[in-house]
Amino acid sequence: MAKRTALRQPLDPHLHAIREGVDSLIGHRPTAIFCDMDGLLVDSERLERRVWQAAAGDHGVEMSDERFASFVGHPAEECDRLLGLYYGEAFDVSGFRGACHRRMSAIVEREGVPLRPGAREWLEFVRELGIPLGLATSSAPTLVGERLGELVSTFSAIVTRADVARGKPHPDLYLESAARLGVAPEASLALEDSPTGAQAALAAGMPVIVVPDLVPVPPNVATLAAGVFDSLHAVRRAAARAWANGGTRRA
Repeated sequence: MAKRTALRQPLDPHLHAIREGVDSLIGHRPTAIFCDMDGLLVDSERLERRVWQAAAGDHGVEMSDERFASFVGHPAEECDRLLGLYYGEAFDVSGFRGACHRRMSAIVEREGVPLRPGAREWLEFVRELGIPLGLATSSAPTLVGERLGELVSTFSAIVTRADVARGKPHPDLYLESAARLGVAPEASLALEDSPTGAQAALAAGMPVIVVPDLVPVPPNVATLAAGVFDSLHAVRRAAARAWANGGTRRA
């Protein structure tokens, strides 16, 4: 069942950019929809966890599920900083990254990257409604085609970490995505799986729906979300009911 939230005062300073009065906005049809990729549309986070934990073992350190979760949603430079913080300045971050890349490439070539439940149906639903779709991902450009395949053509705008000065939780990815589609962030809708990504959308003034994957949604983010749902199937069903009469979101 979807969990709906009411707007209250944000507890996190990153969230102060959210517009006053944004509440339960799935009830209004957005002018554009922007999706995260990893953990929302593709089930890559579990593959990454498997790879990172194996590479950590190769480098003589341990990485628990809880520690891996602290990396989820962050851009590469922040993950590198955290690796140094956790394992010390002498830790071979570059070597670790190389090992992760080789292991992940082998898995993707052998197994592919599965879609998250309901991802294909959600994208088809939005496309049939004629709502423009944008992708706002912290991943590198090369990973978009590798992980989304033919679904790349669904998006009218694709913005990656390489396109902006700052990654999530800063708003840059969502602001740039909205600018490329020529829409107002506050009249749009973002979908994210991680608290870090949700904070980025909120900091851009964009209402956000959260579909958690590996990282639970903390209360201060859930409070500000337009909704927290357990799957993209649930989001699609809620949106179909809310937008059945073609209602549009007020800017």
